[in-house]
Amino acid sequence: MGRLLPGVHQPLRAELHLSDLRLPLSLDWEDWFQLCCPPFDQPEALDRFECRLPLATERSLALCAELGAKATWFCLGDQARRHPALLRQIAGQGHAIGLHGLTHRRAFDMDRAAWRGTVRDGKALLEDLTGCPVVGYRAPEWSLRGAAADWWQDLPELGFRYDSSRVPLAVIGDPAAPRRPYRLTGGLWELPPPVLWSGPVRMPLWGWGPRMLPFGLVRRALEDLALEDAGTPLVLHPWELDAEQPRLAGISLGHRYTHGIALRGYEARLRELLGGLRLTTLEAWVAGR
Repeated sequence: MGRLLPGVHQPLRAELHLSDLRLPLSLDWEDWFQLCCPPFDQPEALDRFECRLPLATERSLALCAELGAKATWFCLGDQARRHPALLRQIAGQGHAIGLHGLTHRRAFDMDRAAWRGTVRDGKALLEDLTGCPVVGYRAPEWSLRGAAADWWQDLPELGFRYDSSRVPLAVIGDPAAPRRPYRLTGGLWELPPPVLWSGPVRMPLWGWGPRMLPFGLVRRALEDLALEDAGTPLVLHPWELDAEQPRLAGISLGHRYTHGIALRGYEARLRELLGGLRLTTLEAWVAGR
């Protein structure tokens, strides 16, 4: 395939059939300031910082509608309590609801009993507000690692069919972990997000990765995943479609880069990157196994 330029959509490779290509799409439903570190993960942060979640959600829903996409939205309980009508709007447009946590606090920052309680209560809250089953879980910041590495074992008992909380990357995961979905004990599916390359240098194919990497490289990687029916879920945050959001003060250089780089124009870039692909829920992929 020839060189692809940002903002210029070119057709999929001729040998691929659009109707046969699918990629699971997920959104982590959290506001722009909800980083996984104090004070941003504390309850008072919801009142301290400007609420921009409704704006970002409307833009994300509009993008999904334009692309004909059905996605899994991993939702926070604290935001669901504040925006129940918005949560019902997401579900009402045919998207699946997963649990991202009762709050945006990392799993390993709690003890196991406390974490288990937040997962149980968060699932019940989302199901009560939407009337939809919640069978998928994603811990904030991929935090079923470290002290929480084995806590996935509690998820089947709590009513979950799959987890998407661990990544095959250093720092926020385990580079030795599988790069494709796999089954754990009890039939629980683990669905890691996609990464580029398999050697010591790897890049996330979500967040700042597709915002910064060459357009053609990312598009080709997405096509390959779809052709393989790999089941590795794409990841989007609604705040990534809100380039006008304020900049957070007092955060690390790493957070500043990954959170804020190349937000401007990303919505249009996503239209080109994802155009022509059949974007489905994680639940739909798991149900077809």
